[in-house]
Amino acid sequence: MTEYRRINAGEDNDVYEALSVLDKACVGADGWSAESFRSECAKENGIVLAAFEDGVPAGLLSGYTAVGEADITSVAVAPAYRRMGIARRLVADFEALLPEDTENIYLEVRESNEGAIALYRNCGFEKLSVRRRFYSAPEEDALVMTKTIRKG
Repeated sequence: MTEYRRINAGEDNDVYEALSVLDKACVGADGWSAESFRSECAKENGIVLAAFEDGVPAGLLSGYTAVGEADITSVAVAPAYRRMGIARRLVADFEALLPEDTENIYLEVRESNEGAIALYRNCGFEKLSVRRRFYSAPEEDALVMTKTIRKG
């Protein structure tokens, strides 16, 4: 059974290391370090969520909130666990944790990542704009997507 939970500051270092391994396995060299996950968890406005299968991270989502909006900075699901609803659940859990004054959620996604784009559209996100040459290794444009939620 999949266990979903928020990752907090002060977790065992192995948790941050495992999240880093998963993120890098999914997105390559641009994946976050263990220290980046630790730092995000320590921020008052940082949110890191993970899905665990038998104690091992199968998926993760990181993001943050800022005056009336939120940003999803990373979503990664291990290949063996894709298309099982993990990413959709993490996005829903992220949205549920947002402050009442949150109006919009933003994210960037590689233009070629059709699976992620379909997921985000199914979660209610729409294309807002394109950021040219946003990604490196390989260089690629990013779609900026947004979802209006107006919680407050």
